[in-house]
Amino acid sequence: MVITESLASGSLPAAFSGMEDRRYPHLLDEHTPIEITEVTVPAERAAALALELAAALKPRLYYAHLLDEERMLVAFPHTVVDIPRGDTGAIAHARSIGALFDIPDEQMRFGEMWDTDHPDAPAQPEAGTR
Repeated sequence: MVITESLASGSLPAAFSGMEDRRYPHLLDEHTPIEITEVTVPAERAAALALELAAALKPRLYYAHLLDEERMLVAFPHTVVDIPRGDTGAIAHARSIGALFDIPDEQMRFGEMWDTDHPDAPAQPEAGTR
């Protein structure tokens, strides 16, 4: 999942060509309208694509994440954190990295993202569970 507005160029890096699944509006922090872009990436390319995202992000306030059933790669500006599912230490580490980029703690509920697309969101049709 990528917040379109988080990308310095306003669009996904070229390496994501053909991987976009859908785009939809979302309320960040219950007040800020944004657009979410969902992509499906091949597992064997996830790490390289997370690095592409990290290089494409604006320098503060945003992150993007790629996940499968057991692993989440969180791309912060020029940084990628690997979170195995259920690893509370890795989740805490990712949140501390996010704080360096002024990302509000309530927007980094990584442990819940395997089960709920947007755990920080108010009830919205597009913010349902997977």
